[in-house]
Amino acid sequence: MLIIAAICKKRALHAPFQCGLSLVELLVAMAIASGVLLVSTTVYLGSSTSFRLSEDKRRLYQDGNYAMRLMERDLRQAGFGNLVTASTIAAAGAAGTMAITDFILADGSPAQGLRGCEHGFVKPLAPGKDFSCSVNPGMAGFEVSYRLDDHVDPASGAGVDCNGVGVGPSAVPPGHPAYRLAPNVRIARNLFFVATRAGASANSLYCQGNGNNSAQPILNNVEDMQLVYGVAALNDVSVSQFLNATQVASLSTSQYQNWGRVVSVRLCLLLSGERNLSIEPQRYIDCNGNARLASDSKLRAVFKRVVTLRNSAAASLVPPS
Repeated sequence: MLIIAAICKKRALHAPFQCGLSLVELLVAMAIASGVLLVSTTVYLGSSTSFRLSEDKRRLYQDGNYAMRLMERDLRQAGFGNLVTASTIAAAGAAGTMAITDFILADGSPAQGLRGCEHGFVKPLAPGKDFSCSVNPGMAGFEVSYRLDDHVDPASGAGVDCNGVGVGPSAVPPGHPAYRLAPNVRIARNLFFVATRAGASANSLYCQGNGNNSAQPILNNVEDMQLVYGVAALNDVSVSQFLNATQVASLSTSQYQNWGRVVSVRLCLLLSGERNLSIEPQRYIDCNGNARLASDSKLRAVFKRVVTLRNSAAASLVPPS
């Protein structure tokens, strides 16, 4: 319209009462206007796509880093207990002075700080929950236990499970050395796993704590979760080999001893975005180190951590003598 008005204004200088356009002039004006409109639309759509891409990427990395920090924090706590005393023990072919803590079960027997399942748990969400290890293909799951603070404060995270629910105390047997510290202990038992809730199409990362034994989703759109365990030789604290959960469980007949040898964990989480974007399918490196081409236009991000279990060398799981 501005182009046509300019032509009319120019002609008005010569013929004040006439303002008409030839067919050629009209076509030229329409072509110029269409070009301007096309450029404006392209710039707008490009800016909109760029904004959605940046927003999805920000949200994806924010969610992934939050989940990794939560799992990393729990893994670092695995097996923690307050020191009670040192005791000389004699095991099969080994003897030494090792610490005893109040990280114990209700009957006074030593608690286990970490347990993993290569293919996740059997029925983590269904009625009649079953947290034994599944043999069917699936994503990894793990269980972490540690001694909590006696003071319960959800705001600070003291005395609560992974969902912020307070964990009740359990009595310490009067004859146990830990009884001299306190007559009760609070032991967290958090289970992390990937599952699909009823009616959903995407996998979610869940955590079930023992505060109220309820599983709560941490984040959605989990495409893979893998854990590899750094295992030390007996009576050592240096990693000698990296194994999956099935291999760790097969080291000996004592699961308590097998998982007590784990001193570090390599954790990998693969997430996808919420929506398809107007971009080419993304290339990414999966948790196995393989180059992949996405089958859709969703963003993907891989998060990796190596976590040292700071209590693995504390011998906090030694039975009281």
